[in-house]
Amino acid sequence: MTKTVRLSLLLLLAFVVAACGSPQDRAGEDTSTDSGAGYEESVGDSANWEEFDEAEGESGRDLIGEKVIRTVFLEYETFDFEVTTSHVMETVSSHDAYVEYSSESSYQPSGISNPTASNQQYRMIDYTLRVPTESLTVFLNDLEGMDAYKVREELGSEDVTQSYRDTESRIGVLQNKEDRLNELLEQAESIEDILQIENQLSSTIQEREVLQSRLDEYDQLIDYTVVNLSVWERPRIAHSREERASFLRRASDAFVDSFFAFYYWLQDALIWLIYALPFLLILGIIAGIIYWVVKRRRK
Repeated sequence: MTKTVRLSLLLLLAFVVAACGSPQDRAGEDTSTDSGAGYEESVGDSANWEEFDEAEGESGRDLIGEKVIRTVFLEYETFDFEVTTSHVMETVSSHDAYVEYSSESSYQPSGISNPTASNQQYRMIDYTLRVPTESLTVFLNDLEGMDAYKVREELGSEDVTQSYRDTESRIGVLQNKEDRLNELLEQAESIEDILQIENQLSSTIQEREVLQSRLDEYDQLIDYTVVNLSVWERPRIAHSREERASFLRRASDAFVDSFFAFYYWLQDALIWLIYALPFLLILGIIAGIIYWVVKRRRK
């Protein structure tokens, strides 16, 4: 009987403990579920912020480069100097560009790339062109069509957006100051006040005009890209100028260069002979007279 009571009490105690622990377990399950839902929601929010940041970055990149000054450096080599320069001028005219500066000179080529030691002079010309920025790409593509070899091409750009906006703001401030000084000048009565206001007004106008000229220069450089173009007349053009050219290609160029060097050496020798012909004749006559005198004395 005692064992039965004890067993019954143990079963009752186990039932109570199980009944009390069951709600806690269910509460723990609910808590874990809620925390998981909250985590997924926070991830969703962070993804939205990333998209927003990317959108902000893209809009920021669109603003960068609003005012950009571009520059181009080109260098060409050609056999026919006249044809190449004519093509350059035709391309300039067809794209509403203009020549800001040009300088033509002559030179005597030397070195391995141009194996000549002749006295023949070759021409070269430097252009400073102003090309509308909106048609710059088409202009450069049209230059590719001329019969010349492009040795160098450099493209550069400078973002002046911040400086441009600062200058605009400064001009606006000076314009407001100028307007206020004009109003004060109309209201001034004493000569001393008038002179003082006029001095301030003069310095304000001068500063504003300096900034305005800078802004106009920015506009000119932005709207018209500066293209520095050089054209060199060459007796021979090596179309393979890669630094890592193959051995066969380098040997072939050296073989051709040697023939060109010999060809121009023959030209120089013939030209030197023509220049020296009068001196050689005089020396020959003198040598003949000396020989005749010596021979006669021996007899």
